Amino acid sequence: MRRIASAIATAACWSFPVAAQSVPQQMLGAWAKDGKCSVVSEQLVITPTTVTFGDNMPDEAQYSENDRGPGQGVLRWKRAEGDVSGFQYVASSDALAFYGMGWGMGGATAAYRRCR
Repeated sequence: MRRIASAIATAACWSFPVAAQSVPQQMLGAWAKDGKCSVVSEQLVITPTTVTFGDNMPDEAQYSENDRGPGQGVLRWKRAEGDVSGFQYVASSDALAFYGMGWGMGGATAAYRRCR
């Protein structure tokens, strides 16, 4: 009986997504890969609910405050099932680290600098 109750509780937890937090103010705005703000294809714009690369259409995004541990939030694409990439804000350099291959796969694959 305990196994059944445990299985039901586990299934219920998996079926309710964790609420995403608001994207922190310091991540909002215009950024560019390696600071190339004048190159449209290198630009990145983050709003409270979207991420836009270059002149592409905006993609829905969500922020998870403690994704990698306490105080280590990550901005990810909302509907990209299986996509492990994401952005993390680096306060010491006011930059965004992009982890294109996920965490623990050799570190950030690109750095984005603030444009505006």
